[in-house]
Amino acid sequence: VQYTDEVPFGEDVFKQVAERYRGFRNVLRILLANLNGLEAADLAGATTIDRWVLSRLQEVIAKCRAGYEAYDFRAVFETLNQFCAVDLSAHYIDITKDRMYCDAPDSPRRRATQTVMRECFHAVTRLLAPILAYTAEEAWGYAGHPESIHLQSFPEAQPALRDEALEQDVEEWLKLRGIVYQQAVEPARQAKVIAKPMEASVSLEAPADVMARLRFDDTKAELEEFFIISELRCAPGAELSAKLEKSSHAGCARCWRYLPSVGSVAAHPELCDRCAAAVETAAAPAS
Repeated sequence: VQYTDEVPFGEDVFKQVAERYRGFRNVLRILLANLNGLEAADLAGATTIDRWVLSRLQEVIAKCRAGYEAYDFRAVFETLNQFCAVDLSAHYIDITKDRMYCDAPDSPRRRATQTVMRECFHAVTRLLAPILAYTAEEAWGYAGHPESIHLQSFPEAQPALRDEALEQDVEEWLKLRGIVYQQAVEPARQAKVIAKPMEASVSLEAPADVMARLRFDDTKAELEEFFIISELRCAPGAELSAKLEKSSHAGCARCWRYLPSVGSVAAHPELCDRCAAAVETAAAPAS
């Protein structure tokens, strides 16, 4: 709260605080759960969404450090709450869960995501420590650190990782995702054309300037992951619009995506090529 003013107090305040606390705790728990097996940092397979979160993290660190310097604890809390509830939970964790669950454990893309999650965990936990002293200490211990988190320093922002142009690109992707879901996915789900977004094959029309910024030929796979759909097509149009039809491809029994490669590996007729390769890698004897 803003401690320089009269502090509000009541049952509703406790409920709001408890809800936000659970949000922080759940994000730390999810980040911890995804770090198993990561040894050295590896960003070789980083995608746009990975670089975006790292860029956003640098701004969060700078704002929180400034907030602590000014004893503006409410600003620190709100900055961390926005980052954890929106950037991490609603966007990054949701978008990357497919690669975390379904890519081979040592795939470059999955290792990059684990590296980013570890950076976020270490920074957020240290920044939260003065506010959530016990939860931060518990999470830090579960991460394998023998010393108390309260003996650590705050993280330092790394200007080299800040990319405002990339952040603007992702803001545009988020707007497009909103259009895709509002105009296509949600109406189709309500009409029972599809049961879940992964069944969707979406056609997106966009003006020429938007098409140029999207660089669709290069970003198609990333956009499909970002929108959490199986197939995306993009064509020039007078204005932004999205249409959907149910995918004509079979669904993979492992990742639930509807892809032309499902059944292409004879040994795994119910899997797409990515999942078949991941299963084969997991089944291979250790050398």
